[in-house]
Amino acid sequence: MKVIIAGAGAMGCRFGSSLFNENEVILVDNWEEHVDKINRTGLSITDDKGRALIPISAKLPENCNEKADLLIIFSKSVQTDSIIQSCLQMITSETKILTLQNGIGNVETLTKWVPVEQLFAGITTYAANLNGPGTVEATGSGIIEIMHITGKRRREAELLIQLFNKSGLKAELSGNVIQSIWEKAAFNAVLNPLCALTSSTVGQIGAYGIIGDVIRSVLGEIELVAEAEGVDFDKLQVMNVIENVFNPNMSSHHYSSMYHDLQNGRETEIEYLNGAFIKKANQYNIPTPYNTLLYHLIKIAEGNRKIVHEFS
Repeated sequence: MKVIIAGAGAMGCRFGSSLFNENEVILVDNWEEHVDKINRTGLSITDDKGRALIPISAKLPENCNEKADLLIIFSKSVQTDSIIQSCLQMITSETKILTLQNGIGNVETLTKWVPVEQLFAGITTYAANLNGPGTVEATGSGIIEIMHITGKRRREAELLIQLFNKSGLKAELSGNVIQSIWEKAAFNAVLNPLCALTSSTVGQIGAYGIIGDVIRSVLGEIELVAEAEGVDFDKLQVMNVIENVFNPNMSSHHYSSMYHDLQNGRETEIEYLNGAFIKKANQYNIPTPYNTLLYHLIKIAEGNRKIVHEFS
């Protein structure tokens, strides 16, 4: 299968390296130095088995005229609109488009540009760090949940799941992809800003004695918004997932993507996490003091750094 990954950041590279052995994989990104390094020396990836150089192909979007069987969107939410437009020449009527992005609103953005019947969505709890051009750390385990956005085309969703499982990435069919997206966004609305604001790893956040009270407060606000929106939301399940990643065998050593964004002067995804929940809460006059505080602290931190727009 020809797989094109749009947004070759940490996660795009992790997935690309896993899919590479069984598929023709192309990484697409507009960070020229990153693309050049991958093409010159290979993608350097360190995982639980050690370090490897993957001879994977990388291209700038304007230089990629390949036609994808599967297009995976891994860009930041703030770049969804621009990246899908830059990939339109790679899409045919047979291309399956899969978003595994964080945040709320990506599906709605993508449906402005691609047919609904071709669009699949999902979430993943895998983690990765981009340590420099062409260099990725991809340790720890995770899971992928996938579903067609209408809940139909189950057979095709199952084929995508088989593709990932065959490549060593654990995947399963989502019973309710909107619920999964909301719960993953809630997960990130907790850990991303907390890690970024305190310059802490996930494990360091988890080691703080009363962090559970903070987590429950943030999630409690989101739970009320989900109820108002008619979205199924399992607060206890999200709590369990968060507590699970505090485990040293999972991703406890991991710094959140928002931490890396702030450190590198990039715009964060706060508008598509806490910011998205706050906007929806305001429609129902639901107070969100914890989410609002995290949101504004991140916006202050963004303002203290030069904002750079890029795909990854």
